[in-house]
Amino acid sequence: MSVTDCWLDLNFIVDASGSVKYDDPDNWDISLQFVADVVRQFVIGPNDVQVSFVLFSTDARVEWGLTDYQDMDSLIAAILSVPYLGRWTNLNEALFLTRTEVFGPDRGSRPGALKATIILTDGADNVPSRGTPLTLENAELCKDDDIWLITVGVTEGVDERRLKEIASSPSDYYSVYDFNALTNIVDDLKSQICPTGPVLTPSEC
Repeated sequence: MSVTDCWLDLNFIVDASGSVKYDDPDNWDISLQFVADVVRQFVIGPNDVQVSFVLFSTDARVEWGLTDYQDMDSLIAAILSVPYLGRWTNLNEALFLTRTEVFGPDRGSRPGALKATIILTDGADNVPSRGTPLTLENAELCKDDDIWLITVGVTEGVDERRLKEIASSPSDYYSVYDFNALTNIVDDLKSQICPTGPVLTPSEC
């Protein structure tokens, strides 16, 4: 296995709530560029890394599944075209869709592949209410299904303690002070998810 080659099913959960553009209208494009930069670290294809995308604001939706884009060019074009939504922060539903649709039966996740999800958010989840236990419950159900959850909190508006609870472990939480600083963690994410040598599951890390 080469440095850039993984047997990985990678999902992104991306916050498109109103706070993302509150300080800077460019923040949404920066978020998408961050996802694209992470994806560019891997070999994309049915025998390497597959990528899916879940978008959330007031509601959550699966933009595409693991098998929809099987080459780098079409995948990057899709990422950079994801629309901004605005309004609330329904991470609860995004986690539910990750488990039941993205990694559900017959949805393209491959036997033996590492299942990982990177969650990018700049605030506190608040649907159906702020601090809802449903978010933590859905996170636990994902982890029970061997979905590795990595959380990325942007700005001081996030609830760091909560994002560490959502993550598979406290070391699976990343914090950056603003959207422009996301570029600083791309290499770290790549090294953590797919280090040189055999891919490790979260329980082996």
